[in-house]
Amino acid sequence: MKTLLFNDTSRYHSGCSKVIEYLTSRYDVIGTVRGNIDRITYDSELFDLADHIVINGEGTMHSDRRVPLELLDILVLAQQQGKKTSLINTVFQGITLSKTHINALQQTYISTREVMSQRYLKDHGIDSELHLDCSYFVDVLHIDMPKQNMVIGENYANGGIADRFTDYGTVNIFKQDWNHIVNTLRNAEMFITSRHHEMYASCKARCPFIVVEGNTWKSQSLFKTADVDIPYVKSIDQVSKCFIEIKTYWADYKQEYNKLFDWMEQQPKL
Repeated sequence: MKTLLFNDTSRYHSGCSKVIEYLTSRYDVIGTVRGNIDRITYDSELFDLADHIVINGEGTMHSDRRVPLELLDILVLAQQQGKKTSLINTVFQGITLSKTHINALQQTYISTREVMSQRYLKDHGIDSELHLDCSYFVDVLHIDMPKQNMVIGENYANGGIADRFTDYGTVNIFKQDWNHIVNTLRNAEMFITSRHHEMYASCKARCPFIVVEGNTWKSQSLFKTADVDIPYVKSIDQVSKCFIEIKTYWADYKQEYNKLFDWMEQQPKL
């Protein structure tokens, strides 16, 4: 089916770029609509040509903001024109849904990345399947990298983490290639980040990590989905205490990290 893909986030960082790489290989994409913007604009001719409207929900479908509501309106319009609709790779949280939007979502194929979003939708009578973030399913060739004890995600959201540690390496998902990041973490003992896709890179690399809660439940909800006992922190101030906790009870936590990584490797692709 001719697919128009909404919320093309590939320009944002290398994790998002991998998501779009996967989706454009998964669907017969005739065009994309840029994401990470304040208002949705699209080519009406491409919309008319498409048989299938796919919305990449990452980083978008949360809170009563203009963009998620506009994307829900896109689903309504597409269904009025007899098109197939899909909402995939999505978080879903804190959106006040109208009856029209609920009806459109009930007629849409939906894949959430974690169980809390799935339950939120279910509370509104909306069914969904569950698949990991699409970045996880892109193969990453092994490259030899230096061994490191600690790596910290270096970006604007992680400010202050590095002040709590010495002797560490860094990765930056806004500046570095996904393959470089994954291979760096394959050779690290521990990773600390507040970025969801950096957390996924760590999972791909099977590198234990501490994640700082973001603006949605998407990171910590992965632990609920996999039914693992892995701590997360609500603020950067809690990172040092969490690190000590993990190191103190490392044998137990190592089993939980391996349980998570093993479970993820067994999950079906979207």
